[in-house]
Amino acid sequence: MDEIEVRELAPSEYKEWDLLVEKAEPGTIFHTSEWLGICRDVLSKDLRIYGCFRKGELVGGCPLFVKNIKGILKVATSTCDMTSYSGPLVKESASSRTSKRIQEIHEILNPLREFLCKQGFDSIHLTLSPGFKDVRPFTWYGWDSTVHYTHYLNLKDNVDNNLSRKIRRELRTANEAGLKTRVWNDPETYYHLLSMVYEKQNLAPPLPREFFERVFKLIQEKDIGYMFVTETPEGEAIAAHLNLYGKKSTITWTSALNPDFGRLGPNALLYYNEFLDLKSRNFEYMNVMAANIPRFADFIMGFSPELIPYYSVTLESKKYSIAKTLYKITHKETF
Repeated sequence: MDEIEVRELAPSEYKEWDLLVEKAEPGTIFHTSEWLGICRDVLSKDLRIYGCFRKGELVGGCPLFVKNIKGILKVATSTCDMTSYSGPLVKESASSRTSKRIQEIHEILNPLREFLCKQGFDSIHLTLSPGFKDVRPFTWYGWDSTVHYTHYLNLKDNVDNNLSRKIRRELRTANEAGLKTRVWNDPETYYHLLSMVYEKQNLAPPLPREFFERVFKLIQEKDIGYMFVTETPEGEAIAAHLNLYGKKSTITWTSALNPDFGRLGPNALLYYNEFLDLKSRNFEYMNVMAANIPRFADFIMGFSPELIPYYSVTLESKKYSIAKTLYKITHKETF
């Protein structure tokens, strides 16, 4: 077995990292240096991408956002606001044997885990993308694991055969109201709809306007996705999905709805027409994300999606565990 070297990548090596993301099956838009760079710049994050090298070839790695809490605790996480997963990646194996593929994954992840444990982090939290199933190189060494879920809509299915009565009713309402859908990549429209959702709850949007502007710029320059909107007969946008392209799939990254039009079924119409559009373009599935929040999960179940698990692993120092316990006691909420 050739020794694996793990080190932080220089910005000049990010193109090599992006090639790994492109080739690795669990690699997503959230792993790319461009997406991570938006998180770093707009959210003032300390970004580090660690690479695993075998004989000078990049064969794996993991992006992390590092934060110092009051100069006492040093924490690292592979995710940030509205970036649900990222985490470790490993070069695809050329072997057809399952045992060999597993061996190669472990040969890369074990040195990566050992390296991360030597960086002085009080807490490391990695959320792996769907499709990365083997977290044993972490759990066998004392890391805690948690299962999360997303939903996949299989675009090979006949969507009309899988609709619940509630979704059929919403689609009839939308059609009777004359609602239409189309692609419209306009950041102002999206941010306006998103702001309305949060204003109704007396909350601020989860990310600054600049974040969405940067994402739309990527959409325009690199064709990483598109915005699909529902409009009234008068041309007013009342609902929107911001979809990002994956490998033979799309990710419904975020959605927004004018609450005043919720009863007209604009969201159901969006999903239905997106399904038909992506099916015609030979995509294989839609990753609609909505599975970890009950009210979103209840809605999307009306399209009969497949429930897909994905995993996170966490390692905490004793100092961090004590600080977390004290915080819970004093604040009576989750740390």
